[in-house]
Amino acid sequence: MWWTTTPREQTLFEVGEYRVRRVSEEDAPIIRKLGERCLEHIELHYGSPPDPSQMIRELLSDLPPNKALGDKFGMGVFDGAGRLVGAIDVIRDYPEPREWYLGLLVLDPHHRNHGLGAKLMAALTQWLRQREAVYLRLAVSEHNEGGQRFWARMGFEPVKQVIAEFGNKQSVFHVMRRALEVR
Repeated sequence: MWWTTTPREQTLFEVGEYRVRRVSEEDAPIIRKLGERCLEHIELHYGSPPDPSQMIRELLSDLPPNKALGDKFGMGVFDGAGRLVGAIDVIRDYPEPREWYLGLLVLDPHHRNHGLGAKLMAALTQWLRQREAVYLRLAVSEHNEGGQRFWARMGFEPVKQVIAEFGNKQSVFHVMRRALEVR
């Protein structure tokens, strides 16, 4: 059978049986369901009560100042059966040219602690290098000790600390950065 895929359906990169593609408003119902399975992530950053729709905004529309939607890449991680099991959000050239910002990497609890996060980061790093990215930056909440350990293992180093307010919660965030070496 012959068919063509729309740009939204095209795979950006793969990790074993998992494929990563951009998500859009059409995917809002399955993004919301992922948010419902990842309420601890939302509560950690936004406070109580957690709103599963927040993940939809994070992936599809949240932007830093002076950035446009064309700079945003909200991605879904789909398992071999086509179920959304994770989300990744990166923003091109922020805060500097050739430096990308990782706003979100979250996995369904059943897909954590099996090395998938590290494999996704390796594949994402390759994908970013192909787009001439030199650095990747992120911010992790002081309350997310597991996240801080994960990002340190991935080679991210502290740059600074900032205080930010999300939802009804104000927190200290550790801004971290990693060079994306060209091999």
